[in-house]
Amino acid sequence: MTILRACLVVLVGMMLGTNVSAQNGGSNNMLDTLFAKLQTATDPMAIQSLEAAIWEQWTVVPEVKQRELMMRGIAEMQQRELKSSVETFTRLIEVAPDLSEAWNKRATAYWLLGNFTASLSDICETVKREPRHFGAYSGLGMIRAEMGEYPRAVAAFELARKYNPHIVGIDDEIDRLKAMGGDEPSDPLGCGQRTTGR
Repeated sequence: MTILRACLVVLVGMMLGTNVSAQNGGSNNMLDTLFAKLQTATDPMAIQSLEAAIWEQWTVVPEVKQRELMMRGIAEMQQRELKSSVETFTRLIEVAPDLSEAWNKRATAYWLLGNFTASLSDICETVKREPRHFGAYSGLGMIRAEMGEYPRAVAAFELARKYNPHIVGIDDEIDRLKAMGGDEPSDPLGCGQRTTGR
């Protein structure tokens, strides 16, 4: 679990360090291409570049005021002003409810605050908008594991691995959780929606 937790800290760091720039109209096509390449990549540098590019695509915001809110919320998270970041991402969600990364960023802030219930709710909203969000599924797996819900944790980590097979330590964590009773199929989200591929 320590290796996976360290990897998730790196994921959060990547997420917070992503450049926020204007989104181009081909973002979905770009994401499709990046995810396809990530599935077959073998070179560690290429994998790292693909992961960073996916995070950047998720984080880009086309409208100036929305972009300012995204950047402010990220800066607040970096400075550990977590309650302020929740407020900022809430304002962003109010003006751009379809922006999956606004929900994911707020889910992360709630997770860092230890508010698992709010984080789970926002993860549901994130994957409703971006079903391939391996970062959200990884966070979901951590929460479910910390709550002792091992089947749901396994299911969440399996979804993260499906979309990013290169998450360091995830195979060992899945095996560990299965040995703790997480080998029965389960709905990782618990928010009444189907998850792609499960």
